[in-house]
Amino acid sequence: MEANTKEINLQNSPNMGEESSKAEKRIKSIDRFRGFCVFAMLIFQFLKNFESLGFLSRLADHSLENGIVILPGMTLADIIAPAFIFAIGLTFALSFNKWQRLYGTKHAIIHYLERALAIIGVGTFLDLCNKFLDMFGGDYTFNAVDWVVAAFSFAAILGLILRLLALIPSLKGKFSIISEQIFYVALSCLGIINIIITSIDYASIVSGQGTIYSYWVTLQGIGFAILIALPFVKAKTWVKFLGALVIAILFTVYHQLGNNRELLDAIVHGGVVGGFGWGAMLIFDMFIADLYFKKKYPALIVSALFCAIGVFLTQWLGTINMGSCSPTFILVGVGLSGLIFVVFDLLDKFHKSKFDPLVWWGKNPIIMFLVEFFVIGLYTSLMPQSALGGASVWLAIIQAIIAVVGLTAFAFLLAKKKKSISL
Repeated sequence: MEANTKEINLQNSPNMGEESSKAEKRIKSIDRFRGFCVFAMLIFQFLKNFESLGFLSRLADHSLENGIVILPGMTLADIIAPAFIFAIGLTFALSFNKWQRLYGTKHAIIHYLERALAIIGVGTFLDLCNKFLDMFGGDYTFNAVDWVVAAFSFAAILGLILRLLALIPSLKGKFSIISEQIFYVALSCLGIINIIITSIDYASIVSGQGTIYSYWVTLQGIGFAILIALPFVKAKTWVKFLGALVIAILFTVYHQLGNNRELLDAIVHGGVVGGFGWGAMLIFDMFIADLYFKKKYPALIVSALFCAIGVFLTQWLGTINMGSCSPTFILVGVGLSGLIFVVFDLLDKFHKSKFDPLVWWGKNPIIMFLVEFFVIGLYTSLMPQSALGGASVWLAIIQAIIAVVGLTAFAFLLAKKKKSISL
């Protein structure tokens, strides 16, 4: 991976400095929209741990019983993950084209294949951390797969430490190549392992035995969606649409057969099989992105049509269900995300202040996601008495302010120093 004195480029986001001022403005809108998605994840993750906040805690609840229902089967919290996927779709082709231009097609394909697996690998590592906490609490016993995951996680941590050492001027070049290989190979192996064991989990669910390993959360779904969408990154706009449509139709047929909806709902976001639905969603997002970069109003109209068709089809295909990535959820997720983004883009012309916290968050979406996940997760694990309904309203508000201010300050420092640190 290349780096310069101002930017540590470890992620899938392009440096758009050479683009026209109009494109820069659009990318700034994307940064702000992406920052909104990650910031919403922070707020929702925090709110769900504090029942004393009452109505506010309901904003983060995905359940229809306690969450804020906005459409049949869909709560307000359900829109954040599709919006994050949409943000990826907006810049996926731009980023790939840059890498292809700089390093060639083969290197670009390997780069994004490796990074998609690495995102799944990071999600695997986070799941392992939760299992470690449960094991130390006496609620879980490690199996053979857990220890294999732990071994590759240790290798990834070692690679990360070496990468950080390589940033020291006197050590630069001594660790960079080998540390990068250790880090990404270990994470990619974790991603492959996760896909395999989650497929085994789904087969076990189908056979009526239930899950065995339970390694699948939001990051795994995002990484797998990128794998599904990668073959379409260079396709023409109409090919992206047809490709997404075919995948969505095939997934719809499977989803609607027998009790497959319930089986998919047994694993977070439908697991590997549900990942094809998320992949179709990402390719649809890339299709809308193509329209947007040509002219924004067709993108607005198409987004509205996706949303309307998704809601209309609920009377035949069932409610909008995030758990199984239902066909109606795919359509509504694409449509609503597109509409929200267009609003951000239209409001961009009115934003004149240099104080732009959402842009700060949006420049480092993956690292901010991981940092907030780690901070909030560690805090609620080590101090459960202060969360999970145990804190008063005022104590919960104070803790929320500290978390938001602290993480935003971290995002600001990265943006100010023009550092881009992610996968």
